[in-house]
Amino acid sequence: MRRRTLLRGAGLLGLSGSLPMPAPAGWSEFDRLVRAEFRRERLVGAAIAVVRADGVVHRLVLGDRISPGTHFLVASTTKSMSSLLAATYVDQGVIGWDQKAVDAWSGFRAPTPELTRTLRVRDLLGMATGIDEPPALSALHEGYPTAEQLLQSVVNLPVVAPPNTRWIYNNTVYAAGGYLPLLASGVKPADVAAAYVDAVRTRVFGPAGMAGTRIADDPRGLVADYTRGYGVDIFGGTTTLPYGPVGSYAPAGGALSTLDDMASYVRLQLRRGQSVTGRRVVSAANLAECWRPHIPVPTDPVLDPDAASAGYAMGWISERFRDGTRLVWHNGAIDGFTAYVGFLPERDLGIVVLNAMNPEPTGLFLYLYVLNLILGTEYGLNKGVPPKVSAAAAAARQALVDKGRTTRPVDPRRVQPWLGYYEGGYLLALEKARLVLHLQSRRFELRWVNGETYVMADGLLPGSTVILRRDPDGTPALVVAGIDTVRREVGQN
Repeated sequence: MRRRTLLRGAGLLGLSGSLPMPAPAGWSEFDRLVRAEFRRERLVGAAIAVVRADGVVHRLVLGDRISPGTHFLVASTTKSMSSLLAATYVDQGVIGWDQKAVDAWSGFRAPTPELTRTLRVRDLLGMATGIDEPPALSALHEGYPTAEQLLQSVVNLPVVAPPNTRWIYNNTVYAAGGYLPLLASGVKPADVAAAYVDAVRTRVFGPAGMAGTRIADDPRGLVADYTRGYGVDIFGGTTTLPYGPVGSYAPAGGALSTLDDMASYVRLQLRRGQSVTGRRVVSAANLAECWRPHIPVPTDPVLDPDAASAGYAMGWISERFRDGTRLVWHNGAIDGFTAYVGFLPERDLGIVVLNAMNPEPTGLFLYLYVLNLILGTEYGLNKGVPPKVSAAAAAARQALVDKGRTTRPVDPRRVQPWLGYYEGGYLLALEKARLVLHLQSRRFELRWVNGETYVMADGLLPGSTVILRRDPDGTPALVVAGIDTVRREVGQN
C-alpha cells in the first residue's frame, strides 16, 4: 500500500498481433525459467496464473504448501475491487461518477472549502485530487483509525497541487472513496467499515466467483489454507514477518485472496463485467470507466522500454504501448507480501502473480520477471528485460546486505535513556540485549551504526534509518527517516 512500491512495476506489458498461447513445451520452458528465478531471488512461496476470458491457460505454484487455493494478502490490488463495487452502485443510480462527493454524502469534507464543493466521486478514486498524506500513514499507521476517524481525517490532509495536475498516491482519500457508496446509501460513518465488508462480499466477491476471498488482515482462524509472509533481513537471511494491520483502510488494500479467485477476478475484467459463472456483476460501460486514466504516471524506460504512456484510472493503471496496445494493471505491497494483476482487454490476456515476500528489497521483482519473460519469449517485446530484472533483484539484496555490514549490536547502556512508549503507538524496548521497535503487530530489530543512528534489521522496512535524539526541551524523540518523527510519552516500566 505504499506509494513508492507502485512505481517499480509501472509499465510492464505490451503485445501486438494475435495472441497464441505457448504449446505445452513452451510452458515447460516458462516454468523452468521462472523456477530458476524463484530460486535466485531466494523466495519462499508464489503462485502464478495466465488467463483468457474463457479459462485459465496456465498455473504455476512455487514453494512448499502453496496451492491455487492458498490465501495471500493482495494489498493494493484491492483498490480495483473497491472501484468495481462503486461501479455497481453507479449502475443502480445510487451515485454517479461525476456527482460531487458532498452531494453523495453530506458529511464529506476535503481540506479546503473549494475541494469540498468540487471533488467528484471519481476524483476520490483517481489519485489526482492534489491532496497528499503523511508518509507515515501509508507506511506504518493504517491500522490505527476507525473508519469514522479516517473519514474525519481527510479534512486535515495537506493540499500540495491543484486538482488534476499531479499524480499523488493517497490511501486515505481512496479509502474514503471506497466507503462513499455505502455512505450515500444511508450507512452511518460508525457502521461503514462493516457495511463495506458485507457489500464487497455480496456485490463483488460472491458474484465474481471469488468465494474464498475476504477482507482480513490476518488469515489465522478465518481460512484453513494460507501462507505466512516473509522478508529479507540486512544479513541476507529470510525471516517470517508479522501480518501488517490495514484496518479501516480496507477499501485501499485489505483483501485476502487465492490464485484461483484472483484468476476469476481478472477473467471478469476480460469478460467485460460478466463473471466466470455467467452472472452479470457490473455493466461493461461502468467497468470500462474504472479503466479510464485520469492523470499521467511515470513509466520505467529500463524495465519497460516499449511503454508510450500510462495514467492512473480508478484502482488501475492504464498503459499504452508504442503499437497502441493497452495494459490495465495494479500491484500491491504489504508486510511479507506482494501481488500483481494485469490484463490486455483487446488481446484477451490476463496475468496474476502472488508472492509471499516483502516488497523491500526484492518482493516486487518476480512479477516483473514473469511479465517480461512472456513478452520477450512469445512476442519479441521488452526483449532482454528479464536478465535486467534478475540483476536488479540481486543488486537490491546486495545493497541491503552491504548496509548490514556497517552495523553493530547495540550497547544496552547507551540506549537505556530512550526506552519507552512514544507517540503514534511506538514502543522501544530491550529484548535479550537486542533493541526492538514495536508498532502494533510490527516488530523491527534495530542495529547500531554510529552516534545515535540505527538501522532496521528486518521487518517491512529493512535498512531504514532510525535516529534517537533529544528535543530542545530534553524529551527523547525517535525519527524513522523520511517517514515519522515522534516524542517519548512514558518511559519503559
